[in-house]
Amino acid sequence: MMKKMIQKGRNYLIYTIYVVLITAVISPAFAKDESNFFIRTDQRIFDFIYDETPRTQFLGHAMDGITELGDDEAALGLTLLLVAFGNEHQFETGKLMTVAFSGTGIAIFALKQIVRRTRPLEEEVGLSSSFPSGHTGNAFALATVISNQYPRLRIPLYLGATLVGISRIYLGRHYPSDVLVGAAIGTFSAVEVVRHKEFFLKWQF
Repeated sequence: MMKKMIQKGRNYLIYTIYVVLITAVISPAFAKDESNFFIRTDQRIFDFIYDETPRTQFLGHAMDGITELGDDEAALGLTLLLVAFGNEHQFETGKLMTVAFSGTGIAIFALKQIVRRTRPLEEEVGLSSSFPSGHTGNAFALATVISNQYPRLRIPLYLGATLVGISRIYLGRHYPSDVLVGAAIGTFSAVEVVRHKEFFLKWQF
């Protein structure tokens, strides 16, 4: 028992070191230097999706609806619904989703505070930090957990999570790199929760 606890502590320490190292590497990339290759490429991809994609009323409404699927309130509402009213399997799914959602939120909040990247359309969407995308992180975290519990839903779940990420760019809320890193954090967090789900399912809440 003690050996397993030491091993888990060691794993989490390694993950923490990874996060710190990744942050140290990517933070300079978001300096306000337009000569930076990374920034130029990120901006070009954003411009292509935001400016070149047809902006019809139907597509605008669709993207507004899709992006809400990654909202904190929507994610938390779904998890609480399963925990409060689901059968045993759904209850377990809700617990795992809650842990993955929480872990994703903490990691993304920390990176936002460290990097403090301005949003693509700062004047229109506000001054909150852009990197990484919380909506995308939520969507991929929940998609990963649910697809593990219900494998037949894997394709539509990941398709939906991908559309959430695209909607964040289409609506001018995030750069592509914000979305990619948010998706990676959400997926990584959920994979770890699923890998240790026997441990998390023992929690009483």
